[in-house]
Amino acid sequence: MAAFLSHLFLHVSSLARTWAFYVDGLGLELLAGSGEDGSGYMRLGGGDGFTIGVEERPAYEIGAPGVEIVVRVDDIDATYNRLRAADVRFEAPPADQEWGMRQAWLRDPDGYRVSISSPIAGGP
Repeated sequence: MAAFLSHLFLHVSSLARTWAFYVDGLGLELLAGSGEDGSGYMRLGGGDGFTIGVEERPAYEIGAPGVEIVVRVDDIDATYNRLRAADVRFEAPPADQEWGMRQAWLRDPDGYRVSISSPIAGGP
């Protein structure tokens, strides 16, 4: 029997803030739910793969210091500039990495570490 990754599940303090960050800001697609129906749940994704299940929970259930969410974008520099203009704070500007990606790190509204990345020409 083969195993495969299905999705990541995040507990967040506010679905509206999470929607604004991941859907409006990073461009992920809303696949299910919205929180507007009172369910307190939504599923986000995009492209060809991995999804994130998001559920609103109490503060003591939120956070995971060892988790990093990686979002691949078409143009990291344009995404970085757009998010910076919206007052999103980054650890540093995008930089070319030895593993063939141009990457920048930031935190989502609940403090989860997020990196955005685009392949460097000739990279993966």
